[in-house]
Amino acid sequence: LRNLIKNCSLQSKAQLLMVCGNVGDGKSHILSYLNKELPNETTLYTIHNDATESHNPNDSSNDTLHKVLEGFRDENIKNSTDKIILAINLGTLSKFLEEHGSDYTLLQEYVSEKKILDTDVIHDDHFDKKSSFHHVNFTDYHIYSLTPEGPTSLIISTLLNRLTSNNDKNSIYKAYSALKKLNWSEDCPIRYNYEFLIKEENREAVMNLIIQAIVKNKEIVSVRSLLNFFFDLIVPVGLNWENLDLYQSQIKKCSEPDFLSFLIPNYIFEHPELSGLFEKISKLDPCVYRYSKLDTYLIKLINSEKPSTVYSEFIGENVVTTIQSKIDSLQEIIKISKKDTEDVVKAKKGLTKLFIRLNFFSKRKEAGHLSDPYFEKYMSTLYHFNNNQISAIKEVYSLVHESARRWYGDPKKTKKVVVNLGRKQSNYRVFKDFKAVPHLKKESPSTDELLTKFVQEFTLDFKLDNSDTPIRIHINFGLYEILNRILNGYRPNKKDNNNYISFVSLINKLINQDNEDAALEIDEVNIGKVADYELIKDSFGEYKFRAL
Repeated sequence: LRNLIKNCSLQSKAQLLMVCGNVGDGKSHILSYLNKELPNETTLYTIHNDATESHNPNDSSNDTLHKVLEGFRDENIKNSTDKIILAINLGTLSKFLEEHGSDYTLLQEYVSEKKILDTDVIHDDHFDKKSSFHHVNFTDYHIYSLTPEGPTSLIISTLLNRLTSNNDKNSIYKAYSALKKLNWSEDCPIRYNYEFLIKEENREAVMNLIIQAIVKNKEIVSVRSLLNFFFDLIVPVGLNWENLDLYQSQIKKCSEPDFLSFLIPNYIFEHPELSGLFEKISKLDPCVYRYSKLDTYLIKLINSEKPSTVYSEFIGENVVTTIQSKIDSLQEIIKISKKDTEDVVKAKKGLTKLFIRLNFFSKRKEAGHLSDPYFEKYMSTLYHFNNNQISAIKEVYSLVHESARRWYGDPKKTKKVVVNLGRKQSNYRVFKDFKAVPHLKKESPSTDELLTKFVQEFTLDFKLDNSDTPIRIHINFGLYEILNRILNGYRPNKKDNNNYISFVSLINKLINQDNEDAALEIDEVNIGKVADYELIKDSFGEYKFRAL
């Protein structure tokens, strides 16, 4: 954007520089920053924000924009010397061209040629001195990046590092150091949470959870929402932290279960009401995952007289030291009561949940651990897919082909598909030939180690026999997970059909190819053969039905 502003300022003819993106992605903020950094250049421009500026309260944003861009109408552009920087959301740009496109055919051609409204494309934003139109597209950039080792985020990691760094400029660390000198602060959950984030592996785990929330739920996370999230994570709601006397009294009265509930390993997964980000992360609780070694230790934990020893043995003594007495106190609550009172149930859940969650933070990178294997595979494949690596492209096409073929049930024949008859059948199944031919673009592969511009989902095109236009499908994380589960035996239900209606549409279009001449095989369920009958159309156009 800086380079475009400089280059466009040197041109004598009209220059429209569009800063495109979505709501809340920082267009106005960056323009404000560059306005101060490049005062000599930006004074040559009119800067217009489509969402906030209006010349007349009776005009719509489109009417105002139509007046602002008068010099770029087809009839005026050749003689115009206007220089405008336009911050505009993609939806607004689309609506403006729908309403006024006939006056701006040159602009419309530029938007179409550069595929600015197409979110499946990584845009080329280099300066073209022959053109009066230029753009940068913020939708190409994300709060995280792709690497061969998995996703990372310079923004999130830098903010967390600044938050916890031990240097003279960090007033937060100074406050922590002062609190640490107070004897009672050993029982302070805020101190524990801050010390928890001082450890790099814990900051990485928090970063990974935020990235998962973004990818799995298309959550939009701004820097402001990140800072709010970090504050809420360190300072649990309801603590009188602004008055140390009240706070000291409060934490002295705090029960062991309540104290442990304030700690980040628990708190981050148990407060969906705090924000959209907390709500999405609550769905990523590692307590939903299991593996054999963990189950063995959970049994050992419940039967132990001193749970902290099991914590230390499995998770690590350095992780448990500061909360050792609190953990053992939960076991005391369980021992002194012979019945499963509310406190006992709470203590048992507290023991196991904290054990699993601490285990997640301390051993997150270990193979076969408390992590989502589909997410890790998705991010790895997405990295190679965006680098145009043929192996990744082939892998995703194969996944879609095979899972589409099995969506209505596995026909047990590699080139057949079960035809959806529109009504549930328990006696017969109908098969036909199935093909899904990729429509591939010739793209040169790359080996970029860090991808900051990329598409967040797989976009695939398939050829259709009865059409010159390929059919396109977008595979986001949710659909990717379902498709992989289908290959492992999962059968989609009515809810899946409703949630992924575009994929069901793709399947039906692929199935309906060559309907006129394709042979149908009919399977009488539970007879024993893969197919029992065949219905074909011969060379003379006559239908024949026969037993196989």
